[in-house]
Order: sequence, then C-alpha cells, then structure tokens
Amino acid sequence: MNAHLDLLLYRNQFQLATSDAIYSDGDRYRPAIAVTDYLLPFLPGVKTALVLGGGLASMVYVLRGKGFDPAFTIVEKDKVVLRLAMELFEATNTQASITPVCTDAQAFMEQNKASYDLVFIDVFMGRVVPAFVTTAEFLSWCKAGLSPHGRLAFNYIINDEQEWEKVQQVFARIFPEHRVLDHGINRIFVV
Repeated sequence: MNAHLDLLLYRNQFQLATSDAIYSDGDRYRPAIAVTDYLLPFLPGVKTALVLGGGLASMVYVLRGKGFDPAFTIVEKDKVVLRLAMELFEATNTQASITPVCTDAQAFMEQNKASYDLVFIDVFMGRVVPAFVTTAEFLSWCKAGLSPHGRLAFNYIINDEQEWEKVQQVFARIFPEHRVLDHGINRIFVV
C-alpha cells in the first residue's frame, strides 16, 4: 500500500517507517505513550480497545507495558503490515487478545456496530492524514463506536497551519469537550 516501508530493528524493538515518518516503534511510540499517560486514571476500566491504523500495533505494546491488557481490535488497511504485526506478536511470544481486521478504517467504522472503551485513531499515508479521517461523518462514526464512558484519541500531524485550523473546528463540532496534547508536529486530540 505504501510506496516505501522500512522494517527496522532498533534497540531490540521493531520500527516501521516510511521515508518521512515512523509508523510504529514498539513500546516507544510517542503518540501512544502520550495517550496512555494522559488517560492513565481511566485505563483500569478499559476492557476493549480499537486501533484504527494499526501499524505494528505499538498501542498494544504501550498499553501492555503499562499493565493493561484489553481485548484489541486492530484495523490496518495494508495486509503486509497487518501480517507483520501478527507475526511479530507470535515471534515474541506476546500473548494478547487481538482481532486483526484488514480493511480501510473508513469502511470499518461505517459498518461498525460494536462499542469500545478506547478508540485510537492513528491513520496516515507517510506524514499525511487521509482526508476522510478528518470529516464530520467519520468522526461521528467513531463517536458512535464509543462505549458510554469510552475515550477516544486521534493522532494528527500538522503539515499546514490552515488545514490544522479546519481540522480543529470539525473535531470540536463532534467532540466539544476535548483536549489537544502537543508533541512537536504531532497533535493528539483526546476525548
């Protein structure tokens, strides 16, 4: 699906990278760490987690590294990346409840009837968030997929300040009460 992907072994963990972005970095993936640190008081109640844009499943490694082990659904469009993620879990004897789904995040959320305690949106093509991810329609589907006391986090990379302003406006319409965690070019919406 990607024109260029590197699978690297760095400090005893696998990284998945494009020519301009890191998609996964084991339990060192900064956006996932920021989300889990911010949501730490909420995490003991998380029984189900949906990861849209799974990469090599860094969110799974980060949550499990902090002692949390919900049932995960990982949605990844690229079948090679999803296969690698699952093979790496098996190779490291990592026992986790993971349901891999090879499909586009938009198609998955449009058809989704389940609810999740945690939804993590981490969908990119290189450093670009596909346009559908920032639409009111997609974000509304994600909101509908939250359990009554669920939380959502959305990792966004700023490439254009004007576009960033538009994204904030759309997000605020769907999720009026949210916070933005600032991590350099990454901005992470947390609801």
